[in-house]
Amino acid sequence: MYRKYIVVALCFLSVLFPSCIKPLEEEGIYESTRCYGVVMDSRTHQPLEGLRVMATDGSHVGNVVYSAANGMFEIAVTLDQLSKGYGIRFESDSLYESLVYNLADVPLGTKEFDMGEVYLVGPSLPMVSATGIVDITAISAHCYGTIDNEGNSTIVEQGFVYSTMQYPTVDNYRVSASLGGDDFDCVLDLEPHTTYYVRAYAVNAMGIGYSDQLVVTTLDGLAEVATGSVSNVTTTSATCGGTVHSDGGFAVLSRGICWSTSAQPSIYNAHTNNGSGIGSFVGQMSSLEPNTTYHVRAWAENSSGVSYGSEIVFTTQSGLPTVTTTPATDVTSTSAVAGGVVTADGGYPVIRRGVCYGTSALPTIAGLHTTDGAGTGSFVSQLTNLTPGSTYYYRAYATNGVGTVYGEQQLFVAW
Repeated sequence: MYRKYIVVALCFLSVLFPSCIKPLEEEGIYESTRCYGVVMDSRTHQPLEGLRVMATDGSHVGNVVYSAANGMFEIAVTLDQLSKGYGIRFESDSLYESLVYNLADVPLGTKEFDMGEVYLVGPSLPMVSATGIVDITAISAHCYGTIDNEGNSTIVEQGFVYSTMQYPTVDNYRVSASLGGDDFDCVLDLEPHTTYYVRAYAVNAMGIGYSDQLVVTTLDGLAEVATGSVSNVTTTSATCGGTVHSDGGFAVLSRGICWSTSAQPSIYNAHTNNGSGIGSFVGQMSSLEPNTTYHVRAWAENSSGVSYGSEIVFTTQSGLPTVTTTPATDVTSTSAVAGGVVTADGGYPVIRRGVCYGTSALPTIAGLHTTDGAGTGSFVSQLTNLTPGSTYYYRAYATNGVGTVYGEQQLFVAW
C-alpha cells in the first residue's frame, strides 16, 4: 500500500505541477530507476550477447533492451512499474533458459540499481539416470532409464552402454533406444555367468552424458534339474531318475543319472543317458556291488555346461540269504531234531543250508554243523553224538555265493 500511495501522489504532482519533478529528483526521488548489470553463462561464466531483457509483470511488458557483446545491459523501470511488482526477465531465442529477476527489494524512487552478474543456464551435457535392470537371464537383461534434464539441447540419441570393465562408454558395447519421451528401455545381449557394468547415456549438441553405473550378473545358463527318489534296490541294481525344471535358456541336449561310491558323482563316473529336453525321466543303475553305499544324482547338459541335482545316498542289498531257526524237538541224551527256514536267497541261489551247534554260544559252520540241502524253504536237521547232560547252543544257517548268514540262536540240554 505504501508504494501505491507514493506513486499516486507523484503522478498527481506531475500532472498539476510538472515543474515539481526536478525538485523531487533534487530530493533524491526519481520517477524511473536505471537497472543495469552483466548477463553471463552459468557454466562458462562468459558474457552473453543479444539476450532480450525486458521489464514485465508477467502479463505486460515495459521496456525491452538487448545485452551488448560484453554482456552488459541497462533498462529503465518506472515507479509505477515497480509498485506493480514488475521484474526483469531475460530471454533468448537460443538454448538458454529464461530467468526472472525480482525487483521487490528495490527502493521506490531509486536512481539506479546494480543487478551485478546475472547467470543464465545455457546448453550443457544431458543428465540421465539408469533406473533399473529386470528380467535377467543367462544371455540378456532388460534395462530402464530416464532423461532427467536435456541440458537445453535436443536429445539425438539415448540408450545404454555396458562392459565387463567399470564405467563403460559408447566406445564399449552399446544399444540405442527409441527417442520420444523422457523414459526409455533396452534389452542387452549378454554372455552367461558374467558380471557387467551398465550405464544409461544420452547425446545432445553438447556431447554425451552418462548415468551412475549399475552392476548385473547374468545367470549361468545351466539347466535346473532335480534328483528323484531311489527305488527297486537290489544287490546289483537300483532305479532313480530326475526332472529338468528349466533349460537355463539353452536347449537341454542330454540328461540322466550318475553314480559312484564317492560323493558328488559326475558324468565322468557311471551314468545313464535318458533323452533330452525338460521334463521327467527315469534311469536304471546296474552292475552295482552288494552291500555297498552309493551316491547318485541327476544331471542335465546344455550348451552352457552340465548341471546336477541334489545327491541321494543308498545302500544295495547285502545279497545274503535270510534264515530263521526252528525250535529243537525229540531231544535225548545224545541227539536232537532241529532245523530252519530259508525265507529269501538274497538274489543268489542258496547252495547250502543246515544247523550248526556246540556247547559254546554262537556256533558257526567252522564247528559242528549239518548240511540239509539247498535253496529256500524249510529243512530239518538231525543233531547227533551229543554229550549227556550238556547244554547245546544251535542256530540255522544258509550259504549262497555272497556268504553265510545265521538265524537266531536257541539252546537245549541233552538229558
